[in-house]
Amino acid sequence: MSLGSVVRAEPPVRVLLVDDDPETAADTVSALDECDSLDVTAVADPTAALDAHAESPFDCIVTEFEFDGTSGLDTLLRVRESPNPPPVILYTRLDSEDVVAEAFAAGVSDVVDKRPADAQTAVLAHRVSNAVVAARQSTELGELHAWLRLIADQSLVGLYVIRDGRVEFVNEYLSNLLGYDTDEVVGRPITDFVVEEDRAIVDESLRNRSHGSVESMSYTVRVRNYDGELTALEITGQRTAVDGEPVVVGTAMDVTARLESERLLRRSERLTRQIISSLPDMVFISEPTEFDVVYINDQFEDAWGRDVSFLYDDPHSFLDLIHVDDRDQLMRAIDEMYADIRDGSVDDQYEFEFRFVPEGSETIRWATARAVPLLGENGDVTNIIGVISDLTERISHERELAQQNARLDAFARVLSHDIRGPLAVAQGRLELARELDDDSHLDHVERAHRRITDVVEDVLSLARDEHSVLDASTVSLADSAATAWDMCSSNAGDVRCEIGELPVVEADESRTTRLFENLFRNALQHARSGRGDDAELMIRVGALPSRRGFFVEDNGPGIPSSIRDRVFDSGFSTKGGDGTGLGLDIVRQIVDSHGWIIRVADGAAGARFEVLFDPVGEAGATV
Repeated sequence: MSLGSVVRAEPPVRVLLVDDDPETAADTVSALDECDSLDVTAVADPTAALDAHAESPFDCIVTEFEFDGTSGLDTLLRVRESPNPPPVILYTRLDSEDVVAEAFAAGVSDVVDKRPADAQTAVLAHRVSNAVVAARQSTELGELHAWLRLIADQSLVGLYVIRDGRVEFVNEYLSNLLGYDTDEVVGRPITDFVVEEDRAIVDESLRNRSHGSVESMSYTVRVRNYDGELTALEITGQRTAVDGEPVVVGTAMDVTARLESERLLRRSERLTRQIISSLPDMVFISEPTEFDVVYINDQFEDAWGRDVSFLYDDPHSFLDLIHVDDRDQLMRAIDEMYADIRDGSVDDQYEFEFRFVPEGSETIRWATARAVPLLGENGDVTNIIGVISDLTERISHERELAQQNARLDAFARVLSHDIRGPLAVAQGRLELARELDDDSHLDHVERAHRRITDVVEDVLSLARDEHSVLDASTVSLADSAATAWDMCSSNAGDVRCEIGELPVVEADESRTTRLFENLFRNALQHARSGRGDDAELMIRVGALPSRRGFFVEDNGPGIPSSIRDRVFDSGFSTKGGDGTGLGLDIVRQIVDSHGWIIRVADGAAGARFEVLFDPVGEAGATV
């Protein structure tokens, strides 16, 4: 007959035969010994079998059903209490089906009919091999299951099996995470532990995987533990089959801390970007090995007039906005910084100062760039962060401050020196007048006092015109010039002033009169000293062609070309201690406050000053 596929156990297979019929036992042992894989030992009763197995465990026990008229299975099957118990095969005459039923009910692995035929011993040998293989596989599976259970319980990741939406298995990590004992979790719907807002995610995932539309999925849900605390779990699942039924197996990892860290990181990044975006300076971040911009705030577009996308596409595109005289020097400085990084000799900070011209503008602006290498944990440079500040207003302020300081120096010189001289003259002449009772000295005192008054008026005018607001009205320049001449004519002697036809303009009347007065005084001081006593001094005031301005000229010695660029500077005077050097500076300031231009021009004779209302297109219309 056919025995089916033969399964052989790996030798040696130790078999214990229990039979109280010595002759039958001897025949059975002899037949089984002919099988290469079997090593058979015979005993006469179950008690002896237990003792033999306890002394040296066997792989399989083959036994009779009755011993001296009584069943010995109950005693013999006590071997199941030992570690890795061997399979027990009942080998007897099967005269009744009740024997087979009783044997299997008692727990034997197999039943073989004991017939006086050689074929039966072959059947027995085959059944022994099958039983031993199955027992060994069961033992290995048991050991493997124990190892898997140990691994699952020691895992730092939650493991689960879900069948029909209910928990089939969870490891200790996941049950502890949920705050329940394992047996309290198994058998319950998985959605019992998921917050209501996230249950639809779990249901949809299980439905798709159970129906085979999706093999695996990954998602994050919130679960509520026994104490009501929320935990975020990152779930991964895979569809598979166990005993032909679909199940979902997967992992669950606590990502609460990670999600909170990511939230705080996003918040920090958002706040950092908001802070950087609100800064008045341009901020950029570059790669550590070369100038490759990875971030730049919007101030670049505001200050440089160019969209930030240009800098992302071509980081060096900003160089064409750098002043041509500073471009090469700036590029060399940037290259040197990256060379230091490559050489490992990086400085804490790099600073560059340069000029640039914004896109679509012709105004030159000043800027400074500070670049700071950012270091990682190992000391390597991870990025370069840079800040570019517009220095134009600061430099302008510094220049204005320098001009103010120069003006203050002039004031100090006037007050400490120019007033001291005429005051000493007045004091000395006054003493002489008293001692000698000579009133002629009083004329010198009067002139000294006038000199002091002129100095004070010049200083006050210079300070007042520097800060006061222009009070514009319709002004006749001819009237202003006439008023100014009346103020100066008492000391003019035989000097003649001719005032021609002049335009009517929008101007500050007081300042305009002061302008003419200072020009007249300048002519009286300088032109008279350069002519003979009998020569007549002439001062003329007239309109420029097209009534674009006016001029004031005299027939004195004129102004040398070598000093024309300096005559309007504060404190400059060709009269030594007799001049304040402020008169023409006041003239320039009044002209500037009206938006006009004044220049020293070539006249037929003497000095000529021209004031232009609209200097556009005039050659040399700058001081």
